[in-house]
Amino acid sequence: MSLYASGIVRIISDPQLKAFESGTMVCNFGGGIQEGKDKNGEYINNAIDVEAWGKTAEIIVDKLKKGDSIFVSGNLRMQEWQDRDSGTKRRKHVLSVQRFEFLPRIKAEEDVF
Repeated sequence: MSLYASGIVRIISDPQLKAFESGTMVCNFGGGIQEGKDKNGEYINNAIDVEAWGKTAEIIVDKLKKGDSIFVSGNLRMQEWQDRDSGTKRRKHVLSVQRFEFLPRIKAEEDVF
C-alpha cells in the first residue's frame, strides 16, 4: 500500500547516490519532518528515509546537502524485510520523491532539527 504525501523535509543526512548496472541512479537520505507542537508547546520532530530516482536523484545530490530543506511530493510506502542476523521481520516508511522544489536556506542559528 502507498499513500501520496507532500510537505517540507529537512535533509538530516547527506544525500548518497548509487548507480545500478542498468545506469539507473537512486539517491537516499534521512529527512526530518516537523509535525507542529505537543501539549507542552514543544516541537514534535520525526525522521523518515527519503529516496529519489533518475535525474531527480542527480540534482538532489549535486545541489543539496545536510541542513537544507526542500518541498517534496511523492509516495509514502512501507518497506519490509527480514533481518539477516536475528531473522525478525523489520519495516520502515520510505518517502519516494516524485517532485521537489528548492527552498531558501535557513540561518545556522535557527537550528530546528
